[in-house]
Amino acid sequence: MQTGGQSMVSLKKYYTRKFSEFPDIVDLKTFRKMMGGIGDSFARTLIHENRVNAIFVKPHYWISKESIIGYIVGDDYARRRLKVRP
Repeated sequence: MQTGGQSMVSLKKYYTRKFSEFPDIVDLKTFRKMMGGIGDSFARTLIHENRVNAIFVKPHYWISKESIIGYIVGDDYARRRLKVRP
């Protein structure tokens, strides 16, 4: 699969390097930061729609970095980005 001229493998490598400073499991606030500052409601929507894998341990969501990278290189992320571009 090609996305914007880059293969999924090279995108995964890029985001793995980019997110190397973050722990393997992050909370909702860190997830939002990694996703470029998305809102709380949208972040929770991604979790509730199972776009990213998360575990809820009252009162926090915990999201794996691998799941975040998988979402970013996936089709849903690409489609949503195209909708917000002018």
